Amino acid sequence: MDQKYRTIIIVIVLLGIIGAGVYVRSSYIRTEGEYILAFDPYYHYRMAETILEEGSRPDWDYIAAYPTGSPVKHPPLFHYYLAYSYKVIALFSGVTLFQWCIYANIIPVILAIVAAYYAGKAVTNEIGGLFTALFAAVSGATSSRTVIGYTDTDIFIVLFSFAVTYFFVSTLKNEKKYSSPLLGITLFLFAMTWTGYWHLVFLVFSAFIIYLAVDAVRRKARKDLWSAFAVSLLCFALPWTLYNQYYAEAAVLAVLGVIWYLRGNVLSQYERWILPVVGAVAAVTSIIVLQNERILSSAFRNSERLLGLSPPSTGGPALPDISMSILQRGAVTFTAMSQLFSVLMVVAPFGIVFLIWRRTRISLQVLVYLVLYFVGTGLMMLLGGRYTMLFAVPLILASGAFFGILPDILEGRVTSKGICAVILVCALSVVPIYVGSIETSKAASSMNDDLWEALTWINTNTPEDAVVLSGWDTGYWVESIAKRRSVMNGSHYDIYWRMVKHGKLLETTDEDVAVKEVYGFSDRSEVEALREFPENSDNVIQKEMSGFAEDNVYILVSEWTILTFYWLSYFGNWNYVTGEGVGRIYNPLWIQDARKLITTTEYIYGDESISFSVIKQNDYFHSFIFDQSGYVPTMGTLFLEDRTTYYLQRAEGELGVIYVPPQSVSYFGTVLELKGAPAEVFLISEGNLACMLTRLYFFNGEGLHYFELVKDCGTAKVYKVHKTAQEFDQGVVTEVDTYAPA
Repeated sequence: MDQKYRTIIIVIVLLGIIGAGVYVRSSYIRTEGEYILAFDPYYHYRMAETILEEGSRPDWDYIAAYPTGSPVKHPPLFHYYLAYSYKVIALFSGVTLFQWCIYANIIPVILAIVAAYYAGKAVTNEIGGLFTALFAAVSGATSSRTVIGYTDTDIFIVLFSFAVTYFFVSTLKNEKKYSSPLLGITLFLFAMTWTGYWHLVFLVFSAFIIYLAVDAVRRKARKDLWSAFAVSLLCFALPWTLYNQYYAEAAVLAVLGVIWYLRGNVLSQYERWILPVVGAVAAVTSIIVLQNERILSSAFRNSERLLGLSPPSTGGPALPDISMSILQRGAVTFTAMSQLFSVLMVVAPFGIVFLIWRRTRISLQVLVYLVLYFVGTGLMMLLGGRYTMLFAVPLILASGAFFGILPDILEGRVTSKGICAVILVCALSVVPIYVGSIETSKAASSMNDDLWEALTWINTNTPEDAVVLSGWDTGYWVESIAKRRSVMNGSHYDIYWRMVKHGKLLETTDEDVAVKEVYGFSDRSEVEALREFPENSDNVIQKEMSGFAEDNVYILVSEWTILTFYWLSYFGNWNYVTGEGVGRIYNPLWIQDARKLITTTEYIYGDESISFSVIKQNDYFHSFIFDQSGYVPTMGTLFLEDRTTYYLQRAEGELGVIYVPPQSVSYFGTVLELKGAPAEVFLISEGNLACMLTRLYFFNGEGLHYFELVKDCGTAKVYKVHKTAQEFDQGVVTEVDTYAPA
């Protein structure tokens, strides 16, 4: 085929793949798209806004982690991308920065697919490149974490992973002089994007060291390989050490760069020794800085933990580990992997076999690279399902290699038409991947209208020095939308004592304890009565005694608070001796069935162990325990009607109170959706009725004397915390429930 037409066809196919990749990730913006998704992206939005307003990011963030503030350690590239890409967009559009942040990842999505094409092409050929791009575009493992609207660094991780692979393989082929320096520069840009950059740095230079070691054993030292290793390492390490302010080490690297540059002329007689010496010294210098940055120790510690080799901690208080409660980590199960990777799990091993079959120098070097990639990201994946996206990259590259090498294997065995037919049949493997990706890439915003109203109300109706208490994840919302100081956020800086105190505030049944958690305890014995401490815990106890602020403290509670109540209360009941807590939970119950009665509608909710009947009569709900013996009244039913909370109470009820939310809760995957009732209700057990979160969220602070409801937005509420007891009239409409089903 004429090369001109071949290029046109490839461009057209690649544009189609890009379109499919964008479409797969666009479900949210096509159906909702009003808010940025999740929590961390709100931090990126705030940093971009700060750059636009002040010219740069601060070194220390005084809005977060009040009263101490926290260092700004997140790599800056993504924030500057958001800020300066918005400047360009603003020249042609009237969108706000917030609106642009919803759509901003479309650009890196396109670039990531193009980078995948070039990486696959470098590994095999254009066919392999197209299939690599296709799998990168529609694989659930990549698309589910890079949904448009989820404005986080994940898509940049995918982009740089493929870009590094492209420049690395191009360097091995020694096709272009600029491949080595661009490999190092790309690794540096990746380091400026994500704190987990070190896994690619270790991968690339470990592969180089293996190649050099093999050459040394074979006594066939290759100058071009040493040169590629030294140049790429220098181009990564020099800007990296300068950015991290290791000026002495940067000076050493700069001298090495000059020596390398002069090796062909002034120092030509020493060229044989210059390349290995430059590479070795650059490597040692980089290792020293990695160790100083605690990256090496962190990597070894995680590896030991995964392999079960880490020694048990001894002595001192057992501090909480918040990572266990992060929903994004997810479970690494065969079912989850099958849904995310689909037939890639079958195709990729054949790609590895084909690389072995080809047995060229490049294919074997790529094989080493992919095996290291699989092992490293496979270990990281054991830390939780959020790392499946990293494992997907070598899986996609190996799958692309399968399709790229397949025509070579078939050549001479079948006709050219037969080869095309086989490839087309194999290409059908993308169908289940695409279908699965459509499903896994569906997203719903954690932010809703009620929360947005509450946060913007805080912004316009509270003092500028106000401190707002919420969970560690929703702290990013407080900082970016309410523009008020938060006590903790998703960065988890100095968080353990903050989440223990905040958890106790919401979990306790004693209002006096709750207000002291906010403004501080006057006596050590009060804290020691709440939690168990080992010996030598003075520092921890002092933090537990301290307050979050002197005055002007507000509390934000929402649906998200009740959904995460187990972990909030778990940490609130923390035992510093045993390293465990005890959690409370509002049990979610999912709709099972419904039937129309004469003047009412009955909805059946339940889980694996129990069923409840929720009967809707006019606009009122009545709940009962539902079993073979008939209807047993609950202790009552809570529901909202026109933003008024109604509590239909029963004196002789059992088990607890059923809360009927005004609409389906977006955080759950809905199996059944029926008109007239939400997809799930919540059981507030009798043991949880007196805890502070129940009183704040469900009962609007009724009977409380320090917590004043200052803004009720339905499913989000804002309280001002007073330092002295007062009288408030902020309760729910309480009625006796006399309804009995016929």
